[in-house]
Amino acid sequence: MSRRTRRHIAPFVTAAGTAGAVLLLAGPAAAHVRVIGDVIPGKPATLQFRVPSELADATTVRVVVAVPSDISVTSVPALDGWTEKTVTGSAGKSSQVAWTAEPGHEIEPAASQTFTVKVGPVPDRYSLTFDTEQTYSNGTIAAWNQEQTGKKEPEFPAPVLVINPEASPAPGEAADSPKSGTGESAAPPSVAAKPADTAADEDEGSSMGLPLAIGAGIAAIGAAAAVWAARRRRGGGASAS
Repeated sequence: MSRRTRRHIAPFVTAAGTAGAVLLLAGPAAAHVRVIGDVIPGKPATLQFRVPSELADATTVRVVVAVPSDISVTSVPALDGWTEKTVTGSAGKSSQVAWTAEPGHEIEPAASQTFTVKVGPVPDRYSLTFDTEQTYSNGTIAAWNQEQTGKKEPEFPAPVLVINPEASPAPGEAADSPKSGTGESAAPPSVAAKPADTAADEDEGSSMGLPLAIGAGIAAIGAAAAVWAARRRRGGGASAS
């Protein structure tokens, strides 16, 4: 977790330990900021950012999305009850898009809002990451900017849009990122394990092996006893004559 993220989510931690304090709404881990879009490398795309309001006693009043330098924002469709501002970076490209709620249009607890951005041709690469800041009416800021470095999703994951799943992930891009355009987790890589039927066969073989070994041992002892008895009889007969 970055230092910036720790500072921003500190109100969540400290408030939860006080009586009548801010509490996170109960819900599945999937209730995070997500980016959705049907993208084709080299083609323009329409991206949608789904932002849920996860605090129980505060509303979402502002959303800021950082725009990767790989793409350009062509337009931001108007959203009723929200004012939009696009910030242009030094290279002439949009560096971030910010939406601020007008009174009475905040995102209520347990509700969500979708923010749309149209971008120019998307690059032919594995994925794009959109760090996002969500500001609540009580001053709490949730920084959705944590990278996923393994199969387990972090507490505040950055929205990731996979463009070309067949491309090799760049350094810092997790191969377990969400699938392109769906916001769903990609299937985990296969684990080297024995098939169930093979394991069952091995268990059956091992369970049968012990009785077979015991039976073979008894048979060997019996055969040895028979040989010894036969030799003794032959020896006894010779002394009697």
